[in-house]
Amino acid sequence: MSVSPAIAAQTTSVTWRIDDHTGADVLADPTPWVKAYEEVYAHALHLPDHNDPTFAERLAFSAGREGFRLTSCHADGVLAGFAYGYTLPASTGWWNGFTPLPGVDADEMTAERPGRTFAMCEALVPTAFRRSGIVERAFPFLIRGRTEERVAGLVAETNAHALDLTLRNGWTHVGDVEPHPGWRRHHALIMPLR
Repeated sequence: MSVSPAIAAQTTSVTWRIDDHTGADVLADPTPWVKAYEEVYAHALHLPDHNDPTFAERLAFSAGREGFRLTSCHADGVLAGFAYGYTLPASTGWWNGFTPLPGVDADEMTAERPGRTFAMCEALVPTAFRRSGIVERAFPFLIRGRTEERVAGLVAETNAHALDLTLRNGWTHVGDVEPHPGWRRHHALIMPLR
């Protein structure tokens, strides 16, 4: 784990701390991340999106991939959110079943080559910290120093708040995809990194 320089900052009466975690860090003790996920999504754990595969399985898969990074944010020592992702390999299932929006070239959008895309697999903010600006505060640290051309993310089609938040922060909705069989459709989003 590494602490991002100069970001354990005092803002109003809250001390924010942002840390980067490697795949080895996460695999050594996935408990805090799994526990936070299960608490935030307790109401939806029955949905295939949240249990097939389980979050613990998805996290372990991602943590073993090249370019993995999990960035966490704590407020006065309490987990206020985290996001993680990895570099998509040239042969990836990320884009399987992609349906482009009008005007989007599906072949160009889904063509992966080494180092093209950082896939943001999950971003989670506990209820107590929503609408606190945590996404705007912490997301830049997840992608800082990345060498990929772009970042890709998925938002469940029923999550209008997350879609609005990503679009307000520089992402572009390029189409839709079903990430795993039986999951809800998700909006596919892209943001350039260079």
